[in-house]
Amino acid sequence: MITAPARGGDLTRPAQRRRDGTSGGGPSNGGYGSVRGGGPRLAVTTAAVVAVLGVLMTGLVGADSLGATVWWPAAGAALALAVRRPARRWWVVGGTLVGTVVAGRLVGDDASATAVFASAQALQCGVGASVVTLLAGGAPVRLRRGRDAWGLSAGAVAGILAAAPLAQSTDASTQVLAYVPTQVLGVLLVAPLLLLPVPTPPSDARSARLAALEWFGVLATAAGISATVFLFSDPGPWSFVVVVPLLWGSARLEVGRALSALLLVAVVTTAGTVGAAGSAALLTSPQLHVLQALLSTAGAVTLVMTLVVRSRERAVVVAGRREELFRRTFDDALLGVALLRLRADGSATVARVNDRLVSMLGTGDVVAGSDWADQVADVHRDAFVDAVQGLVEGVAAGEPGHWHAELQHGDGRVWLELAMAAWPTTPDGARTGDIAAVVQVADVTQRRLVQRRLREAALHDPLTGLPNRTLLEDRLRHALDASSRSGRRVALLYCDLDDFKPVNDTGGHAAGDHVLIGVAQRLTHAVRPGDTVARLGGDEFAVVCPDLPDEAAAQAVAQRVVDAMRTPFPVAGWSFDVGISVGLAMAELGADPQRVLQQADGAMYEAKGSGKGRVRAAGVKVLDLRAQPRTGS
Repeated sequence: MITAPARGGDLTRPAQRRRDGTSGGGPSNGGYGSVRGGGPRLAVTTAAVVAVLGVLMTGLVGADSLGATVWWPAAGAALALAVRRPARRWWVVGGTLVGTVVAGRLVGDDASATAVFASAQALQCGVGASVVTLLAGGAPVRLRRGRDAWGLSAGAVAGILAAAPLAQSTDASTQVLAYVPTQVLGVLLVAPLLLLPVPTPPSDARSARLAALEWFGVLATAAGISATVFLFSDPGPWSFVVVVPLLWGSARLEVGRALSALLLVAVVTTAGTVGAAGSAALLTSPQLHVLQALLSTAGAVTLVMTLVVRSRERAVVVAGRREELFRRTFDDALLGVALLRLRADGSATVARVNDRLVSMLGTGDVVAGSDWADQVADVHRDAFVDAVQGLVEGVAAGEPGHWHAELQHGDGRVWLELAMAAWPTTPDGARTGDIAAVVQVADVTQRRLVQRRLREAALHDPLTGLPNRTLLEDRLRHALDASSRSGRRVALLYCDLDDFKPVNDTGGHAAGDHVLIGVAQRLTHAVRPGDTVARLGGDEFAVVCPDLPDEAAAQAVAQRVVDAMRTPFPVAGWSFDVGISVGLAMAELGADPQRVLQQADGAMYEAKGSGKGRVRAAGVKVLDLRAQPRTGS
């Protein structure tokens, strides 16, 4: 049932997206889904996360102020929350300010220092999120490819540099050179974890268990190496050994699990460094810079390598899907399809064919590794070889490689329509001549037969099968053209049957048709092999006699035509004596075909008016060939 909309209402349609990323239907996650609780709840969540992370990191390093840390995870969390919901990022900025103040009060930091540091954190979050949002076009950010990581990095650096002058105004521990690496590490180690899209679970439970087992193995290995190097010994030159399990995780694990291993290594190595140097001397110890360099290197390598590996894996999956799509399209196509390898010598080696082509041509004609040119009929083989050579040369010159033709296949009884597209198989294939082509094949044999029958029907008499007037005029025109080059003569015999009306009156039209067919057969046998016998309509026929030496030769053909009608035509028990009157016209050089027809037609009427079975040459006396003895058959 269709219900009309209420008065003043409108049909339901998708809510239009507003400029701020929300829609008319309610709150939006930056234009991509709803945000439960809206801005206030997001601010509270941000404040809680920032406060907890600030207290935990300060406790981990045993510092008495918020700035005296190795890396500041709250910076990465705040930036991630802001760019995930760009339409409500200012609520996140407010939450960052409140959360940092709360963390400062909980760790007993000086009130003024806490206020300055919290303001710097809020400014850093606001500037960084705005830059990232601008680069992303206002859309929520997810780390799916390298471009997203570059945008996040640009925003983070912009925010940190904007906040550094404000942060350094507190005390020496938060000068620019100490503040910047602390914040960069916080963003690098935490923000990517919160910006990853939801991973696609493995297709089966066994794969999921194996992936989880490998993840736990990487975590255990990374934690064990980090603890061994940093907690129980002086790391020295062995500190970078912790990168090894991270590289393994980057190559094998999905992005989130690889970054979780990185975060675990950061926590363990930080705790080990603090334990070795002491919390009071940490910020002035050379080990701080070594640790920050290690974590920066490990973080950058892990993030970049993980994104690159996963991107290539997705590319492989996409390529596999495209290959499967091509295979299905290739195999299930309604047309015959073949993949060929073209060479400059004109050969076209068959690489693969689909089932439709096999059923069309048979298994023996389309064997992989055979040369398609060998299967083309002799009459068209040279044309096919020339086309292949032209395609190879054209592709090598950078031109589009397309070719379309209809060729006879095999012994010539089958006609195929071929549409071929060629391209280089390798980047330098155009130069080396390594060209591939896909050819689509349709069997057009039946269409060709129908076309030939239609042409025959248009140019031939349906009763006798002789050429009709249209084809006769064409043959006469060609004969006249040839005569103008050779100097030989052309004659036209215009024939009309005598005493044909009694045949129809006595035996009916069926008898008349039978006699007309017999007349056509006798005329065809009476003339020379190169002459054209045509039926013009009714009981009128015509004969084109090309390549004659003189008029006497034409008179001889006319005599044979008249002699061919001397024998009566037996039809269904009757015997009909039908004669023929002939008008003869000798064409002059350069004569017009219509003029020759008119002359022969006029001569035929003069011959018929003078008596039956006579020949009248245009412009001369009537010849009574029936009264003359036969001189030949």
